[in-house]
Amino acid sequence: MDVEQMAAGLDVNGFVEAVHSDGFAIVEDVISQPEVDRLRDAVAAVPLGEEVRRRRQTYGVRNLLEVCEEVRRLAGDERLRRYATAVLGDDCFAVRAIFFDKVPDANWGLGWHQDSVIAVRERKEVSGFVAWSRKASVLQVQPPAEVLAEMLAIRVHLDDCDEQNGPLRILPGSHRHGWLDNEIDDWRQRVSETVCEVRAGGIVAMRPLLLHASAAAAAPHRRGVIHIEYAYRDLPGGLQWNRQVRSC
Repeated sequence: MDVEQMAAGLDVNGFVEAVHSDGFAIVEDVISQPEVDRLRDAVAAVPLGEEVRRRRQTYGVRNLLEVCEEVRRLAGDERLRRYATAVLGDDCFAVRAIFFDKVPDANWGLGWHQDSVIAVRERKEVSGFVAWSRKASVLQVQPPAEVLAEMLAIRVHLDDCDEQNGPLRILPGSHRHGWLDNEIDDWRQRVSETVCEVRAGGIVAMRPLLLHASAAAAAPHRRGVIHIEYAYRDLPGGLQWNRQVRSC
C-alpha cells in the first residue's frame, strides 16, 4: 500500500496493517480546521517556562500533557484513540506530548534516528533502563527497545506539510529490528525513503523505533505538529509513566 493510497483514506484494518508492516500510516482529515486553529492558539498560549522554546515564535513545547488542557483533551479524543486502540488495544493511554514547528528563526533539521526515550515520574534503577536525563523538570530514560516497540506515536499536523517545508522522511520496515545505531547507513542504502506529506488536520501514526529524519525547510513556512505517544502497559520494576491520559 503506497502513500497515495494511505493519504486517500485508510479503513482501520488497512491502518493497522500499514503500521505493523511499514511502521507508519497517514490518515487525512482527522480533525477540522477550526479545531486545528484552536489547538495552535492553545499551544501558543502556554506560558513561557522550561517547557517552551521560542524565537519570536514558539517552535517547541515539551510536556504538553502536563501544561496544556487542550492537548490533554486531544490525546483522549476518540478520533485519535480509534487509531491508537486499533494498534495497542482498548486499554492504551497517552504518556507524552510535545509540539514542534519550523519557523524562519528556527528552521531546524534532524538526521536519521529512532526515538529513544520515555518520560517517567521518578528514577529507579531497573535493568535495561539507561541514559537518565531531566528535560523541563521531567525525568527521561532510554528503555529497552521492547518497550518502545509496544508504543505508537500519533503526529497531528496543524499546517499543510509538503516537500518544501521539511517533511518527515521514514525508512519503512525499520521499526521491526530493535536498536539500529550501527546499521543506519546500511538501511539508507537498501531501503528507499518515504516522504510523508500531510494536510492540516491529518495525522501520521508511527512506531517510535522507525528510522526517521527531517531536513530543514527549503522554503520555510509553518509546519506545526503535536506529537502524542501512546502505550498500553505499565513499566517494570516500579517505574511509572510520568503521565497517563485515557479517553475523555
